[in-house]
Amino acid sequence: MIGHNMTQSTLGRTALRVPGTFRGRPLERLLALVDEWRARRNIERSLGNLSNFHLRDVCLTKADVEAACADSLDRSASHALNSAAQNRMGNW
Repeated sequence: MIGHNMTQSTLGRTALRVPGTFRGRPLERLLALVDEWRARRNIERSLGNLSNFHLRDVCLTKADVEAACADSLDRSASHALNSAAQNRMGNW
């Protein structure tokens, strides 16, 4: 994660110095989309392989994981999963 943040800040500073490259918000938006895509890939790899029994321990279902990862990249999958778990907590 530290290398990823360092890469983001280096790319951002380089883009601001080099004429003709993205400036400001478009580059930040692109980097945020890439970061969200990576987060979803990690969520799918880690939670996607768990059984329903194990997901239930953290108040989630396979459908929650699939829905969060299939949603628009403008929305955070980790926030969606956290919200789903909080809504389900104590309702089993």
